[in-house]
Amino acid sequence: MASILTVRIIDPTLVATVSTPHECAYCRSLIVSGERWVREKIYAPYTENGPHYRRYHADLFHDEGLSCWEKHEMELEIARTARTADRIM
Repeated sequence: MASILTVRIIDPTLVATVSTPHECAYCRSLIVSGERWVREKIYAPYTENGPHYRRYHADLFHDEGLSCWEKHEMELEIARTARTADRIM
């Protein structure tokens, strides 16, 4: 879902519209209007700007078995499992 900023100038006949599409944090391609996506909230306690967000495709691409979000979650789970295995050994 793209965010849209509409600016109205003093003359009502002049209207500027700016669209800011979001990029998938996994595959780096644009998430276009109409595509389903997932937003991950990232807290950075050392900054004063508050949280920021990463967006991922929620739908499958034509020839793939997992969405970008599912691939991201699988990578996180593999990393967690590897850290747990290292502590046990």
